Amino acid sequence: MINRTITGATAAILGALIAILPNFSPLQVCTYCMKMGMKCSWAAKAEYGVGVLVVFLAILLTFTESREIRLGISAALAMVGVLAALIANVLIGFCDGSCCEECTCNPFTVIAVTALGIVTAVIFFINTFYLAKNKNT
Repeated sequence: MINRTITGATAAILGALIAILPNFSPLQVCTYCMKMGMKCSWAAKAEYGVGVLVVFLAILLTFTESREIRLGISAALAMVGVLAALIANVLIGFCDGSCCEECTCNPFTVIAVTALGIVTAVIFFINTFYLAKNKNT
């Protein structure tokens, strides 16, 4: 029970941060880039979707009793964490604020979202191995 509660709360917090950070925080994508439809605006929208997915998986992880299903959800959360980092860097990417004169995007957005994705991936890869090893959880 304690594993489900701790990992579920951790995933929910990380998912909320992934969703909120590039959209509704001091590190958000600037309004000029959002109006112009630049790649950073699409990356912010994609990260919002990934963050919401992490929150939904966190809810499932918290309320599921079967160890095998929690193992699968933890593996999915780990892969979604990798996806969050890849969206920020490789798949779409954020601008660093130097794409044009009107852009005021924060260059630390990509670092923060990448770090959150990597932390999510590491925590839930560890949880996956923990659940696979311990048969009585």
